[in-house]
Amino acid sequence: MDSSYSKRLHLWLERLEQQGWIEQSQRESILSAEKDTPDPLFSGAQRPLVVAFFGGTGVGKSTLLNRLAGEPIEETGVERPTSREVTIYLHEALPLNSIERRLPWERIKVSQHRNDNRRAVVWIDMPDIDSIERSNRELVLQCIPHVDVLIYVVSPERYRDDQEWQLLRKHTQRHAWLFVMNHWDQGDEAHIGDFISLLRQNGFSDPWVLRCDSRDDLTRRLPDDFGKLEELIGRLEKNHAGQKLVDRHARLHKESMRQRIKQLLQCLGEAAQMERLARRWHTIWKETLEHLQPSLKGAVQSLAMEFAGSRSRKRGPAASGEALFLDLWARKHLTDAVSRLLLEAHALGVPPSPLKRKLAGFDERLEEILQEQIRHSLRRALSRPGRSWQRILLAVFAGLRYLLPLAASGWVAWQVVIGYWRGFSGQGEYLGVDFAVHSVLLIGLAWLIPFLFHRLLQPSLEKAAATGIGRGYEAGLERIEEEVKQTLATLEDELKHFRDEGQRLLEPLEAPAEKHPSLDQDPLLARILCHPNDK
Repeated sequence: MDSSYSKRLHLWLERLEQQGWIEQSQRESILSAEKDTPDPLFSGAQRPLVVAFFGGTGVGKSTLLNRLAGEPIEETGVERPTSREVTIYLHEALPLNSIERRLPWERIKVSQHRNDNRRAVVWIDMPDIDSIERSNRELVLQCIPHVDVLIYVVSPERYRDDQEWQLLRKHTQRHAWLFVMNHWDQGDEAHIGDFISLLRQNGFSDPWVLRCDSRDDLTRRLPDDFGKLEELIGRLEKNHAGQKLVDRHARLHKESMRQRIKQLLQCLGEAAQMERLARRWHTIWKETLEHLQPSLKGAVQSLAMEFAGSRSRKRGPAASGEALFLDLWARKHLTDAVSRLLLEAHALGVPPSPLKRKLAGFDERLEEILQEQIRHSLRRALSRPGRSWQRILLAVFAGLRYLLPLAASGWVAWQVVIGYWRGFSGQGEYLGVDFAVHSVLLIGLAWLIPFLFHRLLQPSLEKAAATGIGRGYEAGLERIEEEVKQTLATLEDELKHFRDEGQRLLEPLEAPAEKHPSLDQDPLLARILCHPNDK
């Protein structure tokens, strides 16, 4: 995979983890698989076959290498150098690729030869994987990606060691395998049969297990399969098995990445699941409000009475509309609704972490929304108390309280002037006490009647507060429901973006691959490859 694809993959996985859609372990798993590619150890058009000896302590890996080389490359024994380092044995005409400078060269020893008959094969002696030194395992893992054929060397006493098998199982499909039971003078056919049975359990349908006796005393060596081992390596080299194995592993790697990304996309969920989650939220919220409704009226009335009392006394926080909120029981119902939503997300296969992250601090946000809506509705209710017809009549009678007494007083004054003129001119009598009493009564009634109606129509402060608080709660609850719906819509868009990017990453992996002949058609390669479907 090219660097641009790798960069896109890394960025996509990083954003998925940051947004909470995947766990760190999921990201690291894919990135680890993405790096698991066969790395070329040598440059040049004619790629050599890289063969490595792999096994535990004391199985005779170095003695086999010396025997293959026809000369002593390393001293053997308990304290041999290769128990802690890698030995690469190659022809002097093969230059190491500069890209592999990242290998720990301080722990790698290179031995060169001039035998042209072995020019096309590079031998590597690995450290003992079961050594007490942890760095040995790390060194082996750094070198294995560069190997084509792994020769797994065991002894009759050590072929069932679990530590070596654990590493073997992780790399069965990445390489070709030959198996050597060394120290054959200490074994028998029962060991071979048991070893073959163990290999078949791990996907090697017909493994090649070779017997070797590599004792220094040639006269004491038993007849073995060492010549067959040399023949097999020669056949693999002439068949260009190295490049074929690299191509095979590249195809397996591509398929593995495709399956991993597909599995990750399945874990993310689909747009239809987000739509179902939005519908479930509407149902959850409706049920929550139905449970709250009986207690909501009582709570609103209680808060309105407290507000009216505080307002009349001109003290207390309620006088300014602050600290008005539902009781803890009602608040718990609202927060439980969000908890139910998270459970529904998990049940529908939607990762709950992104939703949980978006709704972080919901308790505080819930209180802020309700407080804001209550204060706004309360101020509006107090500025325009009562109903519209009530406010109109209230304004009318407020004006009549002044207009009617003034009109009555004007009429009485007019009658006084007329009565005085008539009495002065002798055309009638002056107005008496009865007129004065009736005039006072007329003016009083002209003021009293609209005053009483105005007083009766005056809205109650408690009722106005109850109306404002009730409307504030309704508006706040609607806004809370809408904000959660918007959060779900945002997550749906976010999910769609990530899925679309994932599909674009799948496109080059699902593109029709070039046709390659099956390695299983080659009898030699078929026997040295792992077939996991047969496990």
